[in-house]
Amino acid sequence: MSRQMSRYVAAVGWPAAAYVLSTIVAALLTKHMQPGWPRMLAAALPLPAIMWLAHAELMRLRRCDELRQRIELEAMTIAFALSFCLILMLALLDLFGAIHVTIFAAAMLMTLCLLGAHWWVRARYRYGCPPRDGENAP
Repeated sequence: MSRQMSRYVAAVGWPAAAYVLSTIVAALLTKHMQPGWPRMLAAALPLPAIMWLAHAELMRLRRCDELRQRIELEAMTIAFALSFCLILMLALLDLFGAIHVTIFAAAMLMTLCLLGAHWWVRARYRYGCPPRDGENAP
């Protein structure tokens, strides 16, 4: 494992593991419970782990240098906009009965958008692109 990856795992490994574990437990519990408020509480089980993961990611980003923060911010902005549009389109197709979209598919789409945005932004900063008029080179 590279040093960069080991630092990332050290920063967000436990919160990510707690999120995955709590999501699995919530899915198993809600599958076997009757509808009602206990089922809603079981479905909300991953929320503290999500908040912990978001906090750990924010703290990791605050420790990064300015270029890494810029790369991360650009990638997250691109991924958020792209995944929001794609998921909205899929939700509308699901609403009109064209296709059935699961939450798992939407989560995987968001993950792929983030990975693709990271690849694109990192390639842009690594290999550069010619600056447009009035823009500084990256």
